[in-house]
Amino acid sequence: MVNLTNPILLIAVPLFFVFLAAVIAPFSKRATKYLPPVAFLINLIITLYLIPQVAEKGVIVATTAGIKPPFAINIAVDGLGLSLAIIASLLGLIASLYNLKYITEEPQDKFNMLFLLLGTGITWMVITGDMFNLFVAFEVTSISAFGLVGFLRDKDSIEAGFKYLVMGSIGASLLLIGVVMLYAATGTLNMADIAEKIARFSFRQKLLPYSFIFTGLGIEGALFPLNAWLPDAHPAAPSSVSSILSGIMTTAAIYAIIRATVTVFNYSAITPFILLIALLTLVFGETSAFFQKDIKRMLAYSTIGQTGFFFFAFSLGSVQGMQGAFMQILNHSLSKAMLFLIAGAMITQVHSRNIDDFSGIGKKMKISSVFFAIGAFSLMGLPPFFGFWSKLTIIFATLAYTNFYTITLVVILLFMSVIEGAYFFRVMQSMFFGKLKEGTEIKEASPGLVVPFVILGIVILTLAIYPTPIIAVSKKIAVQLIHRAVYINAVLGGL
Repeated sequence: MVNLTNPILLIAVPLFFVFLAAVIAPFSKRATKYLPPVAFLINLIITLYLIPQVAEKGVIVATTAGIKPPFAINIAVDGLGLSLAIIASLLGLIASLYNLKYITEEPQDKFNMLFLLLGTGITWMVITGDMFNLFVAFEVTSISAFGLVGFLRDKDSIEAGFKYLVMGSIGASLLLIGVVMLYAATGTLNMADIAEKIARFSFRQKLLPYSFIFTGLGIEGALFPLNAWLPDAHPAAPSSVSSILSGIMTTAAIYAIIRATVTVFNYSAITPFILLIALLTLVFGETSAFFQKDIKRMLAYSTIGQTGFFFFAFSLGSVQGMQGAFMQILNHSLSKAMLFLIAGAMITQVHSRNIDDFSGIGKKMKISSVFFAIGAFSLMGLPPFFGFWSKLTIIFATLAYTNFYTITLVVILLFMSVIEGAYFFRVMQSMFFGKLKEGTEIKEASPGLVVPFVILGIVILTLAIYPTPIIAVSKKIAVQLIHRAVYINAVLGGL
């Protein structure tokens, strides 16, 4: 009988379904579209089975070849990694259900294999305990994302895919250089083992490998000024792909930066630099989103702004800051994924990405428009949505930040939230109160497109009604992350 509490299955299951898709494709390419929903559903079930284990042990360590770390590759799943794996599995399931109706272009078999690999790579990134495997997972994620961004093969998608390919390759190269430097200095690739051995290194000795790793991951994480690929990639990609890229892929890269900064390097001295990068990312993303006329490009820039918001919370270095960061990650992942799916459904009816062409659409596509408003309200942080509690936690964490510039930081956060509200309200005003163009024939999208984002909307509404359990869990995750010895001891001494 299969042991569903073995986290290695989270990588093995989707890889098996990729192989299965390759076997089935010669007989029926379209039949492969049913494989991703099954694979992600199995992964979601596995992650739910892991919750009691992680709650009891703190960290679950799975080894390969029966050899204990640091002499073999290992998987290490703590509260933060498991939470992101749950989000990745849920969004992968929802997006793959959406794809059943949404993806009609050929070759569908290749699309589905790449989509499975994208989910595999993202999950792998958030549960691996090995630096080289982090690089491998990064490559699996990036290469599959390159292909999916360029899948439609029109001018925009090819250009966006090529730009992403160039920048992603640079990021992967920088990450690999940093990993090689760590291995040369410590003689190991295990994160926990590196953390123990690097403790005696000086600030300068750690700075160079950390800089390479941070920059490489920062490209994938869309941090300023390394995010030039993202505003082109999201509009060009199919909306279901955009929902994954925005909802969890960039977040997985930020997770890897957090894991490297806190667990591996214990690099508290670098947090002022991280805070500056986070603020620049926030300001650039939100102000750029404000001036967009393309709905998907607006959501893409909004993703950059949101990334800056929760990365800023992490940079505060406190339990409350990291708690707020995780809460905002959860809020952003669910809301932004839903918004991209809704945008895709609306575009299929309007045949345009221009926001002006969405005027009056709320009168015809009532379900889509209402759920768009729900996602936007949660992202903006309006009460009683979960985004209100996440942003409030970050504001309080900032006020507790004992620094001369504390008030300035709070003002910046609040002002960026106002800008965020301005561009979302502008879109909703056009949807609900604008006039339809004469002769426009618009109707609600098909149930195959509507049902997936409605499921996400129900999750968001549930969080709004019952936020307390997630707030409590997020605090435990933050405490565990800061007390890095729990992770290190579990990997090196807990077997």
